[in-house]
Parts: sequence; structure tokens; C-alpha cells
Amino acid sequence: MTEIQQFYTNQSIFITGGTGFVGKVLIEKLLRSCSKIKTVYILVREKKGKPIQDRVKEMTNSQMFEPLRAIDPNFENKIVAMSGDIIKPNFALSDTNLELLKKEVSIVFHVAATTKFNEPLKTAFQVNVDSVKIMINICKECKNLKAFVYVSTAFSNCIYEHIEEKVYPTPLSYEKLTDLVGVIDELNMSRKDELEFTKLVLGKFPNTYCFTKSIAEEVVNKSAKELPVCIYRFSIAVAALKEPLEGWVDVKQGITHTLVAIGLGLIRVLYARGNANMEIVPIDLVCNCLIASAWDTSSSKKDEPKSVQVYNYVSGRDNPGTWYYLRSCLRSLRFKIPLNKQYYFPETIMTDSFFSFLILHYTLHFIPAILGDVFLRILGRKPVLHKSFKKGSKLVLAIRFFLCGEWIFDTDNVKSLWKKLSENDKKLFNFDITSFTWDELIRIYFEGVRKFALKTELDEEGLKNAARRLRRLYYVHQVVRGTFYAIVLWLVWKIYNLLFLRL
Repeated sequence: MTEIQQFYTNQSIFITGGTGFVGKVLIEKLLRSCSKIKTVYILVREKKGKPIQDRVKEMTNSQMFEPLRAIDPNFENKIVAMSGDIIKPNFALSDTNLELLKKEVSIVFHVAATTKFNEPLKTAFQVNVDSVKIMINICKECKNLKAFVYVSTAFSNCIYEHIEEKVYPTPLSYEKLTDLVGVIDELNMSRKDELEFTKLVLGKFPNTYCFTKSIAEEVVNKSAKELPVCIYRFSIAVAALKEPLEGWVDVKQGITHTLVAIGLGLIRVLYARGNANMEIVPIDLVCNCLIASAWDTSSSKKDEPKSVQVYNYVSGRDNPGTWYYLRSCLRSLRFKIPLNKQYYFPETIMTDSFFSFLILHYTLHFIPAILGDVFLRILGRKPVLHKSFKKGSKLVLAIRFFLCGEWIFDTDNVKSLWKKLSENDKKLFNFDITSFTWDELIRIYFEGVRKFALKTELDEEGLKNAARRLRRLYYVHQVVRGTFYAIVLWLVWKIYNLLFLRL
């Protein structure tokens, strides 16, 4: 048994956000690699009238839990769902469940967050900040607490170019932000006024997500120093490199949703700086480092006054890759891993000029969507392309900050943690960011998108048919492009004649 496995033996763990992308992979990895864990308590909210037991059953029945089920068919007995809501006092836990947590839990992972970049300030504050305050208060009453890990984001301090592994001062205190959020309700602001008010509050921050995560880190730093606590930041999590299944991915993520749209030929232009470093990391490596950070936090000395330990888990300078490189890899994979549901030939233009983006966006997205809907109406079908265009516009504009920005991240604490691991733990909980190549990860990611996001399994004949369809779309693309250039040249010639030859 390795040191990390020994640490988790007979321990009870409390996880918020357990039904999300990170939470699911974390739970699966803990139960598969640390089989002697006593109990995993997860906070689950009733959703759309669905009981929490049904939500958990739906989660554990998913394909990603098959490797764990093969090892331990009864693993579900270790998962205890607790009804609650992170925006309510004490998470709306029953008195019985609250006392049970305080008595039994020794390791806490606060993963829950709203990752919507355009979330209203009040909602983002309640979910991303208030919930942290509540969790800290619960942890302070846990009798056997060994480690509390607050899961943040690498972009919590994105207003700085150089991001160290430390907690940064925030522009507003928790108390001041609480008062400002209260003003929204007191003045009964309209949606338009609320947006303007939010812009003033955010200052240099690009969205409410990054802003509230920054405030939450300061709450941890000020209110939880006496606890065995750490802040774990990671950048954009993508498909699993190996575990629990190679290429496992969640389509609900913004970056994956974008990749799906690119692969289907729906997104033709991206507002991105191609030579900027793409801060993406495999989800299984993210969770391995997360698991190790709790072990490290527990084993560090408690009698020495120190600031809260912070871990920056990013690709950064250790394994850099650019958005241009991602595009070139996707281009090379188009015919090797063809999809069978493309609407158009997948080809994407990148630009970091907002003016160029708008022109291309309306030329390559808006006009085809309108024409496509007209064609669908003629066929007697429901027009859906303009609706998709609006959703795609929101998505592309929401993620543009992360596709155009570039940061320098310090990762000394992560590297130090890696060195502390035994050789067996390094094999079991690999999070070495240099242990893969981008060619390998992007191939796995693209295959995962086809298999898990698009739910497409193709046999040899299916692959041939998909490749033939893609070649046809390529020829259509060439015809469309040639026609477009011919029209442009014709217009230029007409303008030239009008301006010069008639003088």
C-alpha cells in the first residue's frame, strides 16, 4: 500500500460538486485507487424534480464507472448522497446529516461552483463565495479534519500576467461585496442596470466567474488559516488521458462544446490568439494532483504560522502548446478520425482582431445560418440554424478571454509535491504535466469527443462512409470558397470600373 493510499484508508470524505465533471472523475479515482476508503459523502441537489438517489444512480451507471465496477461491483455502497443546496445556510443539510459530517468526515473537497462566465453577480457570489464561507464553518466543527481542499481556478487572478502560487489581495472584501450584492435587490434593478452595475464591480476582471473565485480565495486565506487547508487551482480541464477511460469527456464544458462545434463544421471562426499558450490539462491528471494535494496538506506542519498553500496545476512553461498547434493537429485528424454528423467541412480561422472576427463571424456564421433556415423552411422542416448561431456566438464570446490571453504561472509547489511522492504513488497518481505530448492528448481528446460527446462508435465500414462524406464536404467547401472568391473579384472589378474607368 502506498503512502497516499494509507492516508485515505478508513477515511470519510465529503465532496461538493460531486455530480460535475471534476467531481465524478475524483470520486471514481478515489474509490478505484484507494479501495479502503470508508465513505464518500456527496452533496446533491434535487434537479428538475428528480430525487437525489436517481441523480446519483444515473451518475454511477454511466460508462465512466465501468472500470471501477469491474474491480468493486458494490462500490456504490460507499457513496452516500446527502440532500442539500450550496447556496443555503449549512447547505440545507438536515441536522442529522450535519452532525454526521462533523463527526465522521476527515477530508473535504469543495469542488462545487458555477462555471458560467455570464452568471449574474448575485448567483455567482452565492455559489462561488458564500458556499466557501459555509464550508469553512462546517470544517471548523469537524472533529477529525485532516485536510480541506478548496478547488479554485488558475484564472482566479487573471488580471495579472504573472500568477504565483499565493493568495492575491482582492479589490473588494467579502463584507463589501456582500453589501454591493444586496444593493441589486434593494434597488430592484432591471437586467440592463444590473449588467452595468456588475461591470463597475468587476473592474478589470473579465467575468463574474473569475471575480468571485478570487474573492473566495481571500475568504479561505482569512478565515481558514487555522485549518489544514490548501487552495488548488487548475486551468481548463479536457479529456482524460487514460483514466477512468481514455478520452472520457463531458460535452457540457465550454471548451469541449466548442471542439464539437468545430468538428461538425458549425464554428468556422474563433476569436483567439493563435500563438498564445493553450492552458488545457487532462482531467485525470487534474484529479490525481488534487488527491495528492490533500495528502500533502495533511502531512505539512500545523504548528508553524504560514499562509495558505496554493497549487497551480497548469501546462504553462513546463509543457507549452499553442492554439495554432491545436488547430494543426485537428486538421491532420479530420480524415484519420472522421465524424459522421458533420454539417460542413471542418475548417476554422483564428483571429485576435475583434473587427476581423465580427466580419468573418457574420460572413461565415450568420449568413449561412439564415440561408440554411430558409432552405429548411422550404423543405417544411423547423429552422434551427439561427438559434444555433446565437448560442454559438455567446459561447465564442464567453471563452474569447481565455483564448486570447497569456499568463506566466509559477508551479513550484506542484513540482515539490511531485518530488515528495514515492515511485509507486507516481505510477498510481500520475500528474506529471510533461508525461504526454500534445499530439497524443489532442488525438485522444478528439476520439473522446466522437465516442463520448457525440455517442458515435464506428466500425470499419462506418469509418469508410464517414471519410467519404467528409471528402464530399471538402469538395463542396472548395466550390463554395471558389464561388466566394469569384464574387469578391467581380465586385472589386465592378468597383474599379466605377471609380476609375469612367473618369
